[in-house]
Amino acid sequence: MTQLRPLVPLAAAFLLAGCGGGGGPAGVASAVVVAPSAAPVVTPTPIPAPTPTPPPAPAATPAPVATPVAAAPGVQSVVYVGNDVPDLAAYEAWLGRETDGVQLFSGRNGWADWSDSIGWLADRWKNVARTHYWSIPLFAEGGTLAAAAAGDYDSRWRAAAAALLANSPGDSTIAVRTGWEFNGDWQPWAAKGKEADYRAAYRRFVASFRGVSGRFRFEWTPNLGDFGTNPEDSYPGDDVVDLIGMDFYYKHEWDPADPVAAFNYKVSERYGLAWHQDFAARHGKPTAYAEWGVSRDSDAPYVTLALAWFAAHKVVYASYWNSNADYSGKLSDNQYPLVASAYRTLLAGK
Repeated sequence: MTQLRPLVPLAAAFLLAGCGGGGGPAGVASAVVVAPSAAPVVTPTPIPAPTPTPPPAPAATPAPVATPVAAAPGVQSVVYVGNDVPDLAAYEAWLGRETDGVQLFSGRNGWADWSDSIGWLADRWKNVARTHYWSIPLFAEGGTLAAAAAGDYDSRWRAAAAALLANSPGDSTIAVRTGWEFNGDWQPWAAKGKEADYRAAYRRFVASFRGVSGRFRFEWTPNLGDFGTNPEDSYPGDDVVDLIGMDFYYKHEWDPADPVAAFNYKVSERYGLAWHQDFAARHGKPTAYAEWGVSRDSDAPYVTLALAWFAAHKVVYASYWNSNADYSGKLSDNQYPLVASAYRTLLAGK
C-alpha cells in the first residue's frame, strides 16, 4: 500500500459476532450502535509496485476445483471493507454468512493521525465481535527506520498498545501487523539497503507492545515478488514473529493474462507463494494472507485457485480486499458477477 487518504467518520447500527474486538465466541450476535465522531480515519491504498521483469505468459491450463474455505477447519475468512462499520454488515448480507474477522488500518498522515486514529478506530469497533486484524503503521509519514531503530518511537508505540488494549475487552489475543510490504519501495519503512534498521525497528515495536500486555500477537508481512531485496534479510527473529503473512494482488498490467497461468506464476515466482510457505515452515510459523484481490470478471479461476491454496496450506486467515479504494477489487457490488459467484459459492455455498 502506498499513500493514505481521509475517510469520513463512520456511524451506524449493526449485528455482528466473533472474538478479536469483543472477546466473545464466533457466532454470538450483539447489537451495536456507533455514533458519529469528528476524528478522521484513513483508508489504506494497497497498490504494490510492479515486479521488475514481467513473466512470460504460459499456456492456460484448466483450473482445479477448490475446497471451500468454509469447509476447511481453522481457515478464517477475513475481509477488508474500509473502516466504515456498516460496510461489514452489508458485505455479510451479500455473502450470506458471517465473516470470521475484519482487517483494520489505522492512519499515518503525521503523528497526530497515527496516534488518534488508533484509539478512535479501536473504540468504534470494540463491540464488533469479530476477530480484529490490526494493521498499525510502523511510524507516521516523515518518520525513518533509523529513528525507529534507535528507540525514538517507543513511547508512541506503548501509547498505541494501551489504546488497543483498553478497547479490547476480554482476554483474547490482539492480532497486530506492522511494517508490511517492507521489501517493496512504496512504503516509508522500505527495508532495501536498511535491513538492519528494519529488523531493529520491528523488534522495538514488538517489545513496546509486549511491555503493555502479553495479549498481543505479531504478523510479519512481505509483499509477494522480487523487488531487489531478499525478504529473509529483514526477518526480525522467531521470538518476535507469531505469524508470517504475505500480500498479493492480481495485477493485469504485468501478470499473465490467463488467470490460471497468473496464479501458477504467483506460486512459483521468486519470493512467491511457494517461497512464503517454505520460509514459514522452516521457522515453524503459521501463515496468513492479509491482503489479496482480483480486478476483472475473467479472474474467477484465479479466485478458485487462491481459495484452494489457502485451504490446502491451512492458513490462519485470508483477507480479501473488498474495496475499490486504489485497487478495484470490490466483489459485493457485483461489478464482477462471475468472480462474485465463484467467491460466494466457495465461501458460503451460495
